[in-house]
Amino acid sequence: MTTYIYARTSTKHQNVKQQSAELLKHYKADVVLEEQESGKDLVNRPVFSQLVDSLKSGDTVIVYDMSRVGRNTADAVGFLDKCKDLGVSLKVHDLGCGDVTNGIGKMIASIFTSVAEMQREQILEKQAIGIERAQAEGKYKGKQVSPVTLKAVEEVKSLIETNKLPVSKACKLAGISRDTYYRLK
Repeated sequence: MTTYIYARTSTKHQNVKQQSAELLKHYKADVVLEEQESGKDLVNRPVFSQLVDSLKSGDTVIVYDMSRVGRNTADAVGFLDKCKDLGVSLKVHDLGCGDVTNGIGKMIASIFTSVAEMQREQILEKQAIGIERAQAEGKYKGKQVSPVTLKAVEEVKSLIETNKLPVSKACKLAGISRDTYYRLK
């Protein structure tokens, strides 16, 4: 029986370590898993996938709040059901850390996840309004390409011209995707 702490932030600019540290003040864990990926869905979350693949009957997963599991109600409820089916306890710190895989816990967790999903949608709506206003004022330029990426594109060009390498191999050596190269060349 393994106890996991799963901590997640949406971006690399947020401090996932403080979330883990806070949980470790309150709970003993065998494994601490940290991830900095969006909670909009369960896709592209390798650490979460690793956690799910590791779970077995009798294990416990501890998260700070339901939005750490995800900000998509269907995904979060699906994870709750998977935990219940496996005999895994899911405890949510800000809900008093009771197991939320039972009927009442699932209902409460679903409500909190629905709120998290709504908050994400509101953030995106406000962001779109701000971008629209900034574009109208001529202040928004969109996402800028980093100098590192531009340098890598130039490196690919050089590798192709000088060493007669295929585009895919040159891109791999330069550390960028073919799509990025073709978009920026």
